[in-house]
This record gives sequence, C-alpha cells and structure tokens, in this order.
Amino acid sequence: MELNKSILLNKAMIWGLFTGIASILVASAFYIAGQFLSPALGWVLFLVYTGGIVMSAKAYKKAIAEDAPFAYGKAVGLGVATLFFASIIMALFYYILYAFVDPQLVDQAAALAEEASLQMGLSEEMVEQQMVIQRKLLSPMFIAVSQMFNVILFGLFISIITSIFLKKKPENGFNAAMNEIDNE
Repeated sequence: MELNKSILLNKAMIWGLFTGIASILVASAFYIAGQFLSPALGWVLFLVYTGGIVMSAKAYKKAIAEDAPFAYGKAVGLGVATLFFASIIMALFYYILYAFVDPQLVDQAAALAEEASLQMGLSEEMVEQQMVIQRKLLSPMFIAVSQMFNVILFGLFISIITSIFLKKKPENGFNAAMNEIDNE
C-alpha cells in the first residue's frame, strides 16, 4: 500500500512537471500572438490540464499491479496532486512574466476588468472604486498566487469528472469466480 502512495506521488510530480511545461508553452504562444489575456487561453489551458490529469492516471494505472484497485478518491487525489505540481510551475511563470518580462500586463488586465465592469452596467463611480481596490491586488505576487489557486481548483473540478472514467474497481467475488471458471 505504501508503494502505491509512492508511485502515486511520483506520477503526480512527473505529470505535473509535464503539464506545467505544456501550460507554459501554450501561454507563451498566446503571449507572443498578443492574445495572452483572451478567454481562449483559459479554454486551451483547460484542455492541457485535462490531458495532464488523464495521462497521470493512465501512467499510475500502468505502474500498479493489475489486480490493485484504483478507487475514485485516489483518482481525484492524483489529479489534484498533478495540477498542484503544475500550479507551482505556472505560478513561477506568471510571476516572472508580470514582474519582469511585461509589467504592462497588469495595466492591460486592469483595463479589461474596468471595461467589463462598465459593460455590466455599473456606474463610473463604482467602477473607479473597484479599480482602486483592484490596482492594489494586481501585483505580480498576487497574480501568481491566485493563478496557483485557480489551477489547483481546476484540478479538483477536472479530477472529479475524469475520475469517474479513470477509476478501476476491483472485481467482485462473482465476476472473479466466473472468470476462474472461464479460464479452466
């Protein structure tokens, strides 16, 4: 049992690294294309995160004994752990991007938030009050930490859904007995 936990952590770390690197490559491509703050980046990253979780679960299932169960809770935990490790890499990327590479991204993000608030029908006075608060929160460190939290939360939601399909139930006694009869 302890070996399975070690394998689970190993697979989460490895696939978290791969998922983090893939996420950085995707985000960098969107940044180079000038679409870093577009909603499309979120959807593509969602697909990358889903792929990372699925690949992590498949690698774990290959690494454990065939008769060992892969319960729903363990599958969810593996997915969250995988994106936890990916989130550390992504947080570091976001901090470097917002702090050193392009500090104007903070201003662009604030401008988009202001525009969205105005489109929601808020008065200009309320929007100005919101922007004062948002400007204080939009620091590279806050963005990196919130990105880390968001990726972990995505990991939880994706894992809850994908684990339904990726779990492996142990055979019940009846099916095991029937398989033994068929194999004779």
